[in-house]
Amino acid sequence: MLTLSTCFITGAYVSAQSEAGKPDGKWEVEPSDKKDGKDLQFQLRSSKLQGNDHWSFFEQLSKSELTGYVNGQNVVFTLKRPAGTVKFTGNVTNDIGNGTFTFIPDNDYVKALSDYGYSLSVQELLLFAFKNQTIGYVKELNSLGYKDISESNLIALTALDVSIDYIRKISAAGFDDLPVSQLIAFKAQNIDPEYIARMKKLAGNDLSANEIISFAALGVTEEYAAEMRQAGYELSGNQLTEFKALGVTPAYVKELDAYGLKDLDAQKIVELKAQNITPAYIESCKKMGFKDLSMDNIIQMKIFNIDKAYVDQIKAAGYPDITLEEAIQFKIFKIDEEFIMKTTDYLGKKPTPEKLVQLKVAGE
Repeated sequence: MLTLSTCFITGAYVSAQSEAGKPDGKWEVEPSDKKDGKDLQFQLRSSKLQGNDHWSFFEQLSKSELTGYVNGQNVVFTLKRPAGTVKFTGNVTNDIGNGTFTFIPDNDYVKALSDYGYSLSVQELLLFAFKNQTIGYVKELNSLGYKDISESNLIALTALDVSIDYIRKISAAGFDDLPVSQLIAFKAQNIDPEYIARMKKLAGNDLSANEIISFAALGVTEEYAAEMRQAGYELSGNQLTEFKALGVTPAYVKELDAYGLKDLDAQKIVELKAQNITPAYIESCKKMGFKDLSMDNIIQMKIFNIDKAYVDQIKAAGYPDITLEEAIQFKIFKIDEEFIMKTTDYLGKKPTPEKLVQLKVAGE
């Protein structure tokens, strides 16, 4: 299936070669495993026009859509569509073959697009030909309220096969008047009415379009939500997205619980996982000598990369009773053993932690 990432994103144009009747590019074909009648898969790619500037894409076609398609040597067959005609020349054996192609855009089609304000490159018109896009599609988009669609969005809608029927089904599923960008995102993530219904059942009917897109992009499933529920967390749509994005798993929650961190709320779980805090890290924090550490303290220590080696260095440099707040200040201002020694020599005595920070800020 053609994706946006493969959809004519370079600047290589082929119009000059089209007009001259020379090969616009190369093609390969092989049997398709699709079961919807599209029994051939084509790959088209550009000729080397300028430097390393190339484009390529895949598309499935049925033999019945091709005029003159046969297996053999030096065969010639065509694909005629509203946007223009593609002429293939090459060799095919058992539906596996390759060759060159030319593409001639349809002038009436080009003019009709121009009347709507669109001026597509030849390679974009080739995409529209392979996608069997019609001028009627633009008219129907307008009738649904999608007017003044940008050229890039029209190309994306075409590349992703966002049909009028698809738009209507998404609307009937509760998402009326989606912006074009979200329609594109829905289709790119393979979001259909069935998926929407499952996600609403999972996280509530008030799910937004952006939450649905995030669910699909992150792979949020009913199974994942059920596992987190069993672990003690009934999560909202936003919380499911946060948990999944950070890689929070039931195993992680159980690990914290087994360590004694029970009944943590969802936000605290997110904060801990965002810093990749594990029971092993918490244990290492406790060995640094700080008393009555809270989870917020431990999160601070991870954020500022306070480790035992650093704390031991500061203690050995003359601050055995340093507090966590002082250690964080030292770390923020990059106070180390060398700076402490130089400052002590300069003052003739060991400065207080507060004075040490002041001198570091002042640049002394």
